[in-house]
Order: sequence, then C-alpha cells, then structure tokens
Amino acid sequence: METNALRRFSSFHEAEQASDQDVRELTVAERLDAFMTMMEPYYAAAGRLQRVYRTDDLLERRVRDDWRLCVQPISESTDDGGH
Repeated sequence: METNALRRFSSFHEAEQASDQDVRELTVAERLDAFMTMMEPYYAAAGRLQRVYRTDDLLERRVRDDWRLCVQPISESTDDGGH
C-alpha cells in the first residue's frame, strides 16, 4: 500500500470503498506494523525514571474503594504464613 499518496473522491461512499479496498490489500505484516506504530506511544519504555513528587508512609496501608465495594483494609500481621 502506498502511504504517501493523496487521493480525492467525489463522494463519501467512494472514499469508504477505497478505504475498505486498501485495508483488504494489507498483508499481515503491514497490519501488525500499523498496529505496533499506533500502540508505541502507550507502551514505549521511558528514557528515564519519572520524578516522584510525593511519598507516603509505607507502614500505613490504605485501600482505595472508588466503586464503594466496602473493601476491608489489609490487617498488619507478624506471621508470614509459616515461611
């Protein structure tokens, strides 16, 4: 598929047909490449670690309950389950 071509159509229907034809002509490798290109910004590794602006006390455990499911907080236990 030619990616740098500019085409003009006289109707929306004609443009849709051409678009559908272009999609049908894509190979599996071209489809995968297009998908990876679209997803790259979301899954690309950051160049460096992000700066931390807030820290929290690790001994205090809070449970978020955004959906109001009445989740019970995790209790502190000195027993490690026998390990």
